[in-house]
Amino acid sequence: MHMKRVLLASVCALALAACATTSPLPQRAASDVPAAFEQPIAETAPIWPKADWWRGFGSEELNSLIAATQGGNLNVAAAEARIVQADARVREVGSALLPTVSIGGDTNLRTGSNATPTGISLGASYEFDFWGRNRSLLRGAEASNRATRADRETVALTAVSATASTYFQLLSLRERLEISRLNLENAQAVLSVTEARVRNGIASPLELAQQRQTIAGQQAQIPQLEQQELETRAALALLLGRPPEGFDVTARDLASIEAPGVAPGLPSELLVRRPDVVTAEANLEGANANLAVARAALLPSISLTASGGISTGTLSGLVTNPIYTAGIGLSIAQAIFDAGRREAVTDEARAREQELLLSYRGTVINAFSEVETTLGSIANLDEQVMFQTEQVIQSETAFTIAQARYREGVDDFLVVLDTQRSLYSARDQLQQTRLGQLLSLVALYKALGGGWEDPTATVAQQ
Repeated sequence: MHMKRVLLASVCALALAACATTSPLPQRAASDVPAAFEQPIAETAPIWPKADWWRGFGSEELNSLIAATQGGNLNVAAAEARIVQADARVREVGSALLPTVSIGGDTNLRTGSNATPTGISLGASYEFDFWGRNRSLLRGAEASNRATRADRETVALTAVSATASTYFQLLSLRERLEISRLNLENAQAVLSVTEARVRNGIASPLELAQQRQTIAGQQAQIPQLEQQELETRAALALLLGRPPEGFDVTARDLASIEAPGVAPGLPSELLVRRPDVVTAEANLEGANANLAVARAALLPSISLTASGGISTGTLSGLVTNPIYTAGIGLSIAQAIFDAGRREAVTDEARAREQELLLSYRGTVINAFSEVETTLGSIANLDEQVMFQTEQVIQSETAFTIAQARYREGVDDFLVVLDTQRSLYSARDQLQQTRLGQLLSLVALYKALGGGWEDPTATVAQQ
């Protein structure tokens, strides 16, 4: 007993004198976070995305599609299953901080009789976590849990953003198809005039061939757009977690889609709004905990065991003549030589921590870059739409005048062809730029983390 007390005292002294196995969490550089976003923001107050940010586009059909995505997207469902795994892992690792208790019994088989119990034993064991190894394992599991939850938010945000973008692309393709058919009608009207002029000997067969060539080119555009519309509709169905057969949307164009206002506040707020940033930070915390585990492996493990039991010859003897036994033991295990394996594990964990620190910093910088570029894109596309709208108006006027002058024989056919092509191009470009506006808004919502909130608070409440 005296030896055990000396051994225990020595272990405690060693624990107090040993260097700490944990180290401070590495921090990102202060220069990684800008003081403010450079792109000008029209709103005077920040308008961070709400949890249901997609409702700002004013489309009930889009709202229902995103609800279907949230409930049926297979990638989101898989991410939620990974959260269940992470929760179980935390419980599993956390159990190492508590004692292990077991119970058992012995029996004797006698000739001509049934088995009779001769003893019941109760045992318990506990590993002293002097060096914080088990606590570090739990800290790493909790960090992994936070990363998994943030990953789920990233997957959900990606799915929702993709649904909105794909829906807008589908409506844009339908609108482009309508524009192509309208331009084809205009071209066929010009063809009728040209055919009449050729019959009357006013125009040459060359003009007729040129106009027929223009019509054939416009007709060829329609099947291409129809195929793109089919593929986009199938992609939208996939995001909802359903096959494309029988799936369709009601809207035919982007006319009813509103452009919501959004403006970020301080850049530092972005770090707790973007799930990928939180994932990177949680992964860094996990690597820091794993480094502490590797360092603790260099120190001896200390375990306490205890056992007790009751033994007797027969079951009735448990009451009439029991024999009580008890024991306690303290053990220390320390590897003397392992050819540098544990040192190598520690070096690997340290390098992994450094890798994830750099990855974390890269994720942070990329977040600010995405916000800056999408803010700039929105501002530039707004200006572009303004000029292209004027271009379409003037192109329509020019085409109408050229068509009338050609009919009256004032201008030649080349003027009609030129204004006709300019009108087709201007209408198509304007429509695609309007689509770009909406896609940029979706990209900005995604860059700002959507309506997502830091899951750390959620985990802490559980």
